[in-house]
Amino acid sequence: MQKHADGTIVVSATDLVGFIACDHLATLELERIAGLRTKPVRLDPELELLQERGDRHERDHLERYRLAGYSVVEIPEDLRKTSTIEGLRAGEATTLEAMRTGADVVFQATFFDGRWRGHADFLVRVERPSDLGTWSYDLVDTKLARHVKASALLQLCVYAELLTRIQGVPPELLTVVTGDGVAHDHRYADFAAFHRLAKARFEARIFPSARPLDPGAGPGGGPATYPDPVDHCRVCGWWEVCVARREADDHLSLVAGMTRAVTERL
Repeated sequence: MQKHADGTIVVSATDLVGFIACDHLATLELERIAGLRTKPVRLDPELELLQERGDRHERDHLERYRLAGYSVVEIPEDLRKTSTIEGLRAGEATTLEAMRTGADVVFQATFFDGRWRGHADFLVRVERPSDLGTWSYDLVDTKLARHVKASALLQLCVYAELLTRIQGVPPELLTVVTGDGVAHDHRYADFAAFHRLAKARFEARIFPSARPLDPGAGPGGGPATYPDPVDHCRVCGWWEVCVARREADDHLSLVAGMTRAVTERL
């Protein structure tokens, strides 16, 4: 999540996935972009190793496309990792140019609609008419896990909506290549409704213009939230901040074997 000098808030699939996993994460990120908090640097060798393995898995799949004879266009790293509005627009323009030329594969395709940014691992050409011509593109993403997680499909749905905007038709398939090299195909139409619901909830939380008035709201107008422990804590950069809050509050989650459901009842 980023806030630019003109007040524009830019969000990503990662922000949406994090919000669905933990509503308090949105509170912390909103406080960060408002200048009320500084996000700590999480030094975790295990997470760094997973990132390296994930990058290698992605590159291995890219090499398979090249060895199979596919024409591949790779979006330059400076365009897909930019933090500026101009850079994001340039990244999408470069992606669209590659799509219009009919490239078989676009690697690290970049999308930006003025609010949402997306960086899809792969766009793969299919012979289905679109605004581009007699072809269009489906989405492929690589994940280290050995099974497809809901978060991976939600992430792909974000890319699918952004892709639909520039090619004129939705992709048919969302494909996740798991860590064992197996490609798992899913129909976008099967998950689009859930994505729309999740996105609407997220935007109502992040963007004040989409937020209903709530007399019990917390800082910034959003709902009051608490850092309850969730699975996402294992990879979250705010982990130490939330642990310190629970310890300071002597929170019930610190009791051995205490579940969140029992905590809420107590």
